[in-house]
Amino acid sequence: MEDDQELPSNHENSESSPRSVARRRRPPLSCTVCRRRKLKCDRAFPCSQCIKSKTPELCVYVRSQTGHVSGIPRVEDQDKLLDRTATRRSPAYSGVYVFDSKNQPSPNRVTKSKNRSDELQELRNRVQVLEHALARTGPIQTPETLGTVSSAVSDAGLRPAGDENYLSDQVRSLPWPCFRGKKTKTTYCGRSHSVVAISFFRDVGDFLKQRKSKRKEDSGYGSLKQFRREMFSKEKQDQQRARSERANSFEAFLPPRHIADELLELYLSNFETTHRVLHIPSFLKQYEEYWAGGGDPDMVFLAKLLALMAASSCFYNSSTKINGKDPLSQVVVNWIEAVQTWIVTPSATCSLDFDKLQVHCLLMIARQANAIEGDTIWISSGYLLRSAMSMGLHRNPLRFQKMSKFWAEMRRRLWATIQELDLQSSLDGGMPPSIDLEEYDCDAPSNYDDADLFESMTEDSIPKGPSVLTRSSFQVLLSYSFPIRVQIAQLVNRLRFKLSYDEALRLSEQLTQSIHEAMSLFPTERSTGNISGVRNPAFTKSYFDFIMRRNLLVLHRPFFLSIMRTPKFAYSRKVCLDSALEILSQLELPLQDLPEAKPNPHLGSLTGGMFREELFHSAMMVCVELSLQADEQRQSRSLFPGQSSVLSSLNEIVESQQTIMLHAVEAAINVFGTRIVFGGKGSKHYLFLTLVLASVKARLKGEDPYESIERSANKAIKDCRLLMRGVPWSEVRGQNENTPDLVPAPKSISKTTLLLISAPQMDDSATKLDANNESLDIPFDPSCLVSTSMSDVPVCPSHSILLTKEANL
Repeated sequence: MEDDQELPSNHENSESSPRSVARRRRPPLSCTVCRRRKLKCDRAFPCSQCIKSKTPELCVYVRSQTGHVSGIPRVEDQDKLLDRTATRRSPAYSGVYVFDSKNQPSPNRVTKSKNRSDELQELRNRVQVLEHALARTGPIQTPETLGTVSSAVSDAGLRPAGDENYLSDQVRSLPWPCFRGKKTKTTYCGRSHSVVAISFFRDVGDFLKQRKSKRKEDSGYGSLKQFRREMFSKEKQDQQRARSERANSFEAFLPPRHIADELLELYLSNFETTHRVLHIPSFLKQYEEYWAGGGDPDMVFLAKLLALMAASSCFYNSSTKINGKDPLSQVVVNWIEAVQTWIVTPSATCSLDFDKLQVHCLLMIARQANAIEGDTIWISSGYLLRSAMSMGLHRNPLRFQKMSKFWAEMRRRLWATIQELDLQSSLDGGMPPSIDLEEYDCDAPSNYDDADLFESMTEDSIPKGPSVLTRSSFQVLLSYSFPIRVQIAQLVNRLRFKLSYDEALRLSEQLTQSIHEAMSLFPTERSTGNISGVRNPAFTKSYFDFIMRRNLLVLHRPFFLSIMRTPKFAYSRKVCLDSALEILSQLELPLQDLPEAKPNPHLGSLTGGMFREELFHSAMMVCVELSLQADEQRQSRSLFPGQSSVLSSLNEIVESQQTIMLHAVEAAINVFGTRIVFGGKGSKHYLFLTLVLASVKARLKGEDPYESIERSANKAIKDCRLLMRGVPWSEVRGQNENTPDLVPAPKSISKTTLLLISAPQMDDSATKLDANNESLDIPFDPSCLVSTSMSDVPVCPSHSILLTKEANL
């Protein structure tokens, strides 16, 4: 009231000089961009006009310095302002306005002198405003920091405004198939799981949803489910009978000496160069002593031997008969179950020691390599990690006063292996890693050859330089990038995705630099003799490249799947395609009718765990790229109906590259077909990839994708039913080769895709029903993995067409 009464008197005093008092301007409410462009601003932050122009970082509101005569807004106005601001704030700027003492009245404003009571009241008002601001969530921001990058600091780094606005809802909030099950049986998978990529293909999801709704009317569906139920029941009974008949003696499971020697050599030349678990001279000494006889066999040694032979069996001919009875593929399952049963017996669990941790590591490697209980591998890795921490492996070995030099280095090796197993298993299930970088101080292993380490050593030997390759070089090189890869897994699989694109690019640059530095140290083109005692150094190199490329995919995949919202993520699109093709190029065709061990094992022999999931994920990324190109080509034809010769030449180049990518996906489908075992295990990846490829081919040709998906589904389901009945994949593939190929062979093939194009082709043409006219249906519930809601994804911007063509060139 005092202020209201003061204004007339001031006005009267100023009549003689009307220009001495500045005229009050209405405070601006629009942002600076809209005011400059003379556009209607909705006063949001950022406003809709700035979002449409793709400049949300420029949306800034400048508050007027003028206001109440006292220079301090009233408490009621402050409350309304805070409430309005909180409702309009964006996720990037989750703060409130706080007007501090820097906002002083203008010098030409007529103010009233204040007494002590007025100053106290103003201070009370300021305190109430600050208390109101502190009660709200988010960082407090001032007008000076509002609209600047430095005010939006998160634990993931600097967050430019608007990154999260461009992310797809499938990436930000996860599709509903990530939350499966009901009542007491539920499963969850996070952002690095392949479910998020599958949800990109809406037509496949719609098809599976329609198929699921019609299956109750299908007479063949019940018989198919009953057939699978009987097979699973029989398999369960066989496993229970085998467990009951199994004694604690592992000697009955051992193969003949020549097969054991070959399997041991395969493990030591491959997995022991990537996962340091054993001290090779000590283990070979025990191995020779066992076959020489004399004395009771050591159960721990036999458990290690069975587990490592199970791991290397993926490189061996799976049809080899063991002791003239069962094939190796079935015997391996018995080996793993026997060791698992023994490791949980009271006699084995009464005390936890270093040997038991080694057995657990070998078991995890075997399960990953042979696709046995892969869904629970993250649970097992968590148990293994906590067991190691209870033994103090996460602490510096030098803190144990009685620790010898030999065992200190063995502890460093095993701790690095356990960390790596946990990190890879977390990516498989889309879970955060169990280890925290701040919770261990055990240093990385050194570049020692096993011959340089022996139990009686008292002085530290000098480790070899980084340019000298040993069996430990892989682990040493991988440890350099371990903190970066842990950070990627934590940021991607966290509950709320807060990774800014600038931070993702920074991590990507560091990871790419690590790849280039490490790959230059490995031998080239299958050259031998560079790693002492290793017959196939190419496997170590390809395995390292696989792990690093996998982390690049995990980092860039959320942005690539959101490319339809903004071309800002074009670099992620390129990185994902390059990394996916690089992983698919690791596939080599398995040699046929090989009676002995394969001379050069390859990643294509690994059938489970991260190998299967990442192979499937890479093929899905190629399909996403092909789908985007199909949409862009359709838009390009609509915008430029009469194409010139230059555009025609560009289209020919793009089509030739698309043909190579289609062959790469078909090669992956062929690999998944070989991995379907009796009972239908492993059929999900084969079926999903077949349906997605059918959708992509139809889009590229401008055809109806639903008809193509229907035809391919019938053929794929028929193949799965034949494989479930025990028909070999070679016979099923022979039937498929009788149908014409829909993809023409490319005229020129690059070196990295030569193996992919020479792979047997999978066809998605129409197939007829079987002889009994049985209705074909899916042998599992696939809709639990596919989202059918992609309506929130807008059409790809038309100006990204030229960008894509330039990237392809």
